[in-house]
Formats: sequence, structure tokens, C-alpha cells
Amino acid sequence: MNLFQNMFPNHAFPSSRRCILFKLFQCLTAMMLSVWASAAEAPVRFLLTFDDGPSLWQSAPTAQVLQQLAHNPVTPAIKGIFFVQTAHVAHGGSDAGRTLIQQTCTAGHLVELHSGTPRGHIPHVRMAPDELMASLESGKQAIDALCAGHSDLLRPPDWAYNDETLAAYHSAHLDMLLTDISANDGKIYGWTVSLRRRKHFRQELELVAQSRAAGKLPSLDGAMPIVVTFHDVNPYTAAHMSEYLQILVEESAAIGLPLADPPFYTDNAALYRAAHLRAGNLAYVCDGVALSVPLLRRIFGGREELRRGCV
Repeated sequence: MNLFQNMFPNHAFPSSRRCILFKLFQCLTAMMLSVWASAAEAPVRFLLTFDDGPSLWQSAPTAQVLQQLAHNPVTPAIKGIFFVQTAHVAHGGSDAGRTLIQQTCTAGHLVELHSGTPRGHIPHVRMAPDELMASLESGKQAIDALCAGHSDLLRPPDWAYNDETLAAYHSAHLDMLLTDISANDGKIYGWTVSLRRRKHFRQELELVAQSRAAGKLPSLDGAMPIVVTFHDVNPYTAAHMSEYLQILVEESAAIGLPLADPPFYTDNAALYRAAHLRAGNLAYVCDGVALSVPLLRRIFGGREELRRGCV
């Protein structure tokens, strides 16, 4: 009642009008609480994303991932988002790489921009403004030419961004999408086996459950999209993609995190809407420190800086 009195003081409104306003205030408050409650109660649907590809290695990691997304015992015909390197010769800057990108979007996945420079996986914060803008525009054009669509999402290499790169993304009509859960599989040389994969995902999912219960995450189409990141260039990830899908579902059940049916996106249009919902604000599940924070800032940065982009 105090909030209502502050908004509509006695001296400003006759008693009859105040009564009507009070009823309207009650209805609006109930509607707002209902929306927040619905968001908190919505089951989770995993939005799968893949970074750094396409991979042209002999073991064909990207092709393996595509095959297992299409055919797996958990949810057949899963659709994901592939953030690609369009210009590096070992990825999308060759005929074989361009063919693989085209196959990815033909299969119904979204292909979006990760890096558009021939120099490859270079953090945007280390690029000169002119080079960055040129790489964004050329990267978009390369994807649009191969996928007959409109590329409008981006994930910065190494998760690194600042106010200047955000402004560049805006100028290029690109929305930045980060992640709630990372498989931590970005290391692709030497030892790539993940011995803690199940324990790791349970810990990540527990954080998701906490944020969901607190009503900090949005929902759409009756589900709460949770962004999960893998690297399709990682041979171990590629060989075990179906197992990772099972782990996500099994560990969610183990901690009581309700999942939508299906638990992964299988519709391209729904995937697109969910991705843009999450890209619309800088709010992701984090374990204390955002992925985008560089090492030195992790050591010396303040709490607000460390949690930029965290819910």
C-alpha cells in the first residue's frame, strides 16, 4: 500500500478515482508477479553452440558433430549455432572449409560469425578499429553468400570484448551471444580428453538451477533457453558429442532441474528467436567470474568488473 500511496497521494486524487486506480494497481502487480513466476517455472531447453570451426582435420571433427546432432539417442535432429572463422585458410577460408559451412547451414543449423580475418582466432580487443570493422563486414558477407541468409550474431574470440568492440558490433548489426555453460574444451592440441566432464557439467547445471530459481533468466515459447558452448574443432568433443548430450540430460535429472520436451532445440526458427532473446541483454550464468575477464583482471579486478555480464 505504501508504494501505491507514494504514486497516487491523497491530495492529488478524489477517493472514487483512487479506488479505481488501486484496483488497477493490484491487477498490474499481479500480472507482473505472474510473468516473473512463469519465467522461473519454465523448464530448461539447451541452446547448443559451437566455436572455432569449421575443422578440416583428417578426423573431421565438425562433420562428426553434425552427424551426431542429427542422429543421437537423446534428441534426433538437434539444431545448433556454429560460430565460424570465415577467412582463415585452415577453416572457412578454403574451398573445403566453405563447403563445410554450406553443409552446416543446409542441415538447418545457424551459422554465425566468430572471426572474419585471415589472421584467424585473434581477439577483437587486440585489433585496430578499421581492421575489426573490415573483418566483421567481410565475415558477414562470406556467411551470407554461403548460407543464403542474414548473419546477425557474433561470439568474440576468447570471449574478449570491451565498449569499443561492442560499438563495432552494433555498427555492423551484430548481436553478441556469450554462454551460460562451457564445456571448457577449447584446448585442441595434445591431451584433449575430459576426465571430469560429468562432474563439471553437474556443477555448471547447479549454477543454472540457482539462477532459474531466483528468476534471473528469461523464457520464451514456454522454455528457458540455456546457452551451452562446445568447440567443434576439438577431436574428443567431436567423438563424444552424443555422450555430452546424455550427460546434460542425466545430470539435469540428478539435480532436479526440469527440462523441456524436447530438451534441445530442433526447430531453426525457435533457435533463432531464443538466441536473440539471450543476446538482447548481457546476463549469463557465471561461477563468480565472467569468461570474458582476462587473467590479470581476474587477479586484480574489482567484483563489478569480474562479474560483468553475469546474472
